[in-house]
Amino acid sequence: MFLKKAGAWPVFLVLALLLSLLVLPAQAAEEAIGVTINGTPVTYDDGYGRPFVDAAGRTQVPFRLTMETFGCTVDWDNDTRTAMAEKDGTKVEVPVGRDYLIINGKRADIDTTAQLVDGRVYLPIRPVLEAFDASVTWNSKDHLVVVTTGSSLVRVYFLDVGQGDATLIDCGETEVLIDGGTNSAGKDVVAAIAPYIDGKLDYVIATHPDADHVGGLDAVLAAFEVGEVIDSGRTADTETYKDYWAAVKAEGCTISYDEDRIIALSPMAALSIIETGDDWTSSNDCSIVAQLTCGNVQILFPGDMTETVEKQLLPLFGDIDVLKVAHHGSATSTTAEFLSVVKPEYAVVSYGLNNSYHHPALPTLQRLFAAGTTVYGTGKSGTVVLTTDGWTYSFNTTQALTAADAGA
Repeated sequence: MFLKKAGAWPVFLVLALLLSLLVLPAQAAEEAIGVTINGTPVTYDDGYGRPFVDAAGRTQVPFRLTMETFGCTVDWDNDTRTAMAEKDGTKVEVPVGRDYLIINGKRADIDTTAQLVDGRVYLPIRPVLEAFDASVTWNSKDHLVVVTTGSSLVRVYFLDVGQGDATLIDCGETEVLIDGGTNSAGKDVVAAIAPYIDGKLDYVIATHPDADHVGGLDAVLAAFEVGEVIDSGRTADTETYKDYWAAVKAEGCTISYDEDRIIALSPMAALSIIETGDDWTSSNDCSIVAQLTCGNVQILFPGDMTETVEKQLLPLFGDIDVLKVAHHGSATSTTAEFLSVVKPEYAVVSYGLNNSYHHPALPTLQRLFAAGTTVYGTGKSGTVVLTTDGWTYSFNTTQALTAADAGA
């Protein structure tokens, strides 16, 4: 789980910030460490146990009191020595002495372990609470772990839909779904986003008519009241596309098309639609391109845009923090020229493990690595979640892709 300062800072300042946030100072171990959750202090005592810094430099907190204060129901499996916490459809299992968590059945590696001390279970607070989409930061002045949740945070869920694309932006009471995966993924997309939809689903963006992007949207449109569908304007003579478009018509919502516009999501967040033209030969190149700006943090969603658009329309793009890698990491996208302009520090690839397209392509990963970009992928980590307060951002995974994760 990595926390980053947005913007171009000198390297030594970035390193200092990282050390202050991720590795607690040695002197903190000698003073009482406090925890606040949404501004409310957690009241630790000798009966419940008190937070401490472990040998890895990570803050360990008493399991039951911390998680119940956070709002979880908790349990303990004595046979497997596993602590369990559940809230709002998320279940996190933390086996004592193991360097991983199990989040909704999927393993997520961490750089320390839960511990059993004097008969009490202690959890590493950052990875456990970030698994519940909380923001966890360190206040060195007051020796406080500060946990924040709620509408002040923006979360981007790069959903694990196999070989397809679906991304939910959750900004307080406003939600945007970009694509819906394949037909077979529709029910999973509905189930995955349901806990985050406040009333209606405000915007659905169908980047282009390919089946792995619009296939699941008919199920989404049937399940939720949708405020507006933003379509690329490109059509396809396929049953999948026809099902999607019939669902749009049946919804009776506002229908618009990709043209330059800015959609305000909150006082600090907006989604920009970047018009790249509709007359390209390939439907991939007619993809809706969107950029989320939350405070100082910028995330680019290029659909399946290929090198054709990247190279010809470079002036439309600028420095960003996170790139949703185009076309599932295909070799025909994410050129070196494009990366030299957008300069992402992090990137996320949506792909299915062992897919027949051999995504992500090795040359694409190599170009990203050469640009200094850390890359995560749904095929390796499952759903990847980015959380930001507009100043910093973090991910729910540390399992970066390597060359070994490229398609055969």
